[in-house]
Amino acid sequence: MRTYRWVRWLAAVLAVTVLAAGCGPGGGDAGEGGRHKVPVGVTSLNSLHLWLIVARDEKLMEPYGVDLDIVTFQNTGQITPALLSGSVNFGMAAPEQVFSAQEEEPGLKMVAAEITNNPYSMIVSPEIKSLKDIKGKTIGVTGMGASADYFTAKLLLQAHGLEEKRDYNFTNAGPPPQRATALLENQIDAVMSFEPDAQKLVDKGMKSIAAASDQPNLHDVLMGSIIANKEWYDENREVAVDFMRGYLASVKWLYDPKNKDKAVADIAAEMNVSEKAAAATYDQFVTTLKASPLDGRIDHAFLERTVENIKKEGLKNAPPPGELKSKYDNSLVDAAAKGKG
Repeated sequence: MRTYRWVRWLAAVLAVTVLAAGCGPGGGDAGEGGRHKVPVGVTSLNSLHLWLIVARDEKLMEPYGVDLDIVTFQNTGQITPALLSGSVNFGMAAPEQVFSAQEEEPGLKMVAAEITNNPYSMIVSPEIKSLKDIKGKTIGVTGMGASADYFTAKLLLQAHGLEEKRDYNFTNAGPPPQRATALLENQIDAVMSFEPDAQKLVDKGMKSIAAASDQPNLHDVLMGSIIANKEWYDENREVAVDFMRGYLASVKWLYDPKNKDKAVADIAAEMNVSEKAAAATYDQFVTTLKASPLDGRIDHAFLERTVENIKKEGLKNAPPPGELKSKYDNSLVDAAAKGKG
């Protein structure tokens, strides 16, 4: 807990420095064109945040009076202190990470559902034919006991009767590019990946043997959420609701088939991938998985399923059922859907 307080203090100091430089957070006076600057914290513009890519590139927030400012952090642990300090107004985080932060800061709320279907697939060396062949193998993950790919692999294999250490092992292999290199160089036997990285690996001879979304407990879950500090959005209600109107409009735009070509072009440019890989990304997240809910609401049943998964993962920060309603707030997306604050 001391480490978390220290990070929060540091973020507050940095926020004061930014304000002193005249580049303060959103929610204050309107800027260019009468729009309000709204900083949004994210670790990277990857496939989990397709709506954010098109919102920026297609200027989909501007009709709602929002000047979107994307702020990139090295890891999600830096986003929650930034929210508390006011240097960003919204952030992206998985429920596991939010629950940990809420133990000290209950004012942090999940205010919209971003991803409700697990996009990971298990990509393996070509000699591996099925999940049963994972026995005795090593799976490379971003962070053992901490990352989404680790937890997904563990739950996926657990559903097929395979247990960590008894049947297979994990190793820390770094972020997606490093994990991919390790797999291609036979340093590890498998990784969890999603588009466009999965397509890149398959194109180089690797195999996809299992999709997480095929497991009943890995879809209709809350995998990714938009989070905010209740104190800020209560004080800046109109701006917060306008942001959510832009969010819902961006997801709707993404799902409209007539916008697919533009979306694919935006994905290809942002992720520096081929049109083929960008199209595969769109098809997986938008056409097949429908990963982002159109209404943006956090479904309580989905959150309950997520908590059950967290318990299976062996984490200790899963809240009891009676406390779940205090962890999220759908009032912003509900107001946005009605077109008012």
